[in-house]
Amino acid sequence: MAGARAGNGGAAAGGAGGSTTVSCSSAGAVLTYPTLPGATKSPLYSVTANGVSQFVEKVTKFSPEMQVHYANFGVASGCTATVAVTLTSSFSSYTLSPKSRNITVTKSGNTLTFTSGPNYLILQVTSQELLFILIDDQESNPPQLGDANVKNIADYTVDNTGATLVTSKVQSAINAASGATQNVLYFPAGKYKVGELSLKSNMTMYLAAGAILDGSTSTSDYAVTGTPAVESTSHGVVHLYNISNTKILGRGVIDGEGTAINNGSNDTPAFKINVLRVDKSSNILIDGILVRDPVFWNTLVYTSDQVTIQNYKVINRRPTSTTYNQTDGIDYDASTNGTITNTFVYSGDDNLSPKTEQEGGIDTKNIVYSNAVLYSNSGGCKIGTKTFGNTMDGIVFKDIDIVKAGRAMAIDANDTAVIQNAIFQNIRIEAADSHVLDIEEDMAPTWRVAPNTSTVKNVSFTNVSSDVKQLINIHGLNSTVNVNGVHFTALTVQGKAVTSQTDTDASWNINQYVSNITFQ
Repeated sequence: MAGARAGNGGAAAGGAGGSTTVSCSSAGAVLTYPTLPGATKSPLYSVTANGVSQFVEKVTKFSPEMQVHYANFGVASGCTATVAVTLTSSFSSYTLSPKSRNITVTKSGNTLTFTSGPNYLILQVTSQELLFILIDDQESNPPQLGDANVKNIADYTVDNTGATLVTSKVQSAINAASGATQNVLYFPAGKYKVGELSLKSNMTMYLAAGAILDGSTSTSDYAVTGTPAVESTSHGVVHLYNISNTKILGRGVIDGEGTAINNGSNDTPAFKINVLRVDKSSNILIDGILVRDPVFWNTLVYTSDQVTIQNYKVINRRPTSTTYNQTDGIDYDASTNGTITNTFVYSGDDNLSPKTEQEGGIDTKNIVYSNAVLYSNSGGCKIGTKTFGNTMDGIVFKDIDIVKAGRAMAIDANDTAVIQNAIFQNIRIEAADSHVLDIEEDMAPTWRVAPNTSTVKNVSFTNVSSDVKQLINIHGLNSTVNVNGVHFTALTVQGKAVTSQTDTDASWNINQYVSNITFQ
């Protein structure tokens, strides 16, 4: 495409409005975001897009665990950009994932060059830390300072350097925005040190590129009360409780400072905080932001309906010295009618994990995760571990690239619900530590009391391809707590079609409490 309509670079970064026609091959087609205050520049990677330098942050606070580097920028709608990645050290082998994007990469010396539109990519260079290249699509009609419905947080004399805690001032601004004429609360680029914030109904929080809500490292600053507890936590840096018709938009960042709060430990913390938490709420839209470094699960949607998350980037601390660290990515729990699309999730625990708490009182239903790029130590696409209630119905994972996971796809059915009509469709697995698929009813958790009466019924796996020959494990518990109906269509392992449960192109472990397995 020769040209496209695009807001100027400042529009994506929270500057003046307006749009112009730009050449997609020009520097103007790239939306360069302001550098986050206090960010450490990568000493290993540099990135340009259409010749324009893009800041690469090294997330040094994850040390001594796996540190990562990332560049986040945008491109004008309808455009692609020529991206060049240069390393400071020589290398011979590399992988740009997801491989399914079929991106042609050219290597010249220490520089890799490729062309891409909006995309979430992982560069894996042998013996080096990972680089995430997070290319956003242009925002559609973002709010602008000066619009009649927009209120600038700066009008509340809020410190934007991160030097002082500004929770009370920001909360006052949130309260004033709810249902007001100026119901869009705009955060320009800057660092805002906050404790727990409670959003309200009928408002929008807009985090411009370069803006970061930096969670306080003092747990006493997380004091919202009255919310339901999930695994002994009821707090979030940004918390939506019992509200409706609310949006969080922009290209900014929310940071949970979990590594500092938890002193770098991978053990389950005493005080658990989500980065973003939605409780008992409805008609919520979360679009475009990046969330990182939770104390506990990053993003939790609990007892809520019609919560949409899109164009969403999750960067958690991922252990290398142990198996996992309770940093789930995006969990919908005792919730209904959720839509999660175009996401990037890097986590130490499960990436995408719908579940149902015993206390939730709502059967999880109609949760659709689509178009995701995943990297984790634990489950990539996983139902459970909590599977209480009567049914978990209509959970869908589709168009997912699992770059790396412990178990790529999993259903941990250990509680009371009938898990039925789940769909895994167009799933591409590049690496799995132990399982391509794990459906289990006979491995009840030891860390809690589990009723262990959940069953699995009519689950389909369509167009699933795995680059690795890891275990496909399907286990019922007994003649009544069983698995009935597992349907494979176009399953391939290492490029070979798998046509039966005895096909040696796959690795199987199926017990006697499983029936009605089909292949097409």
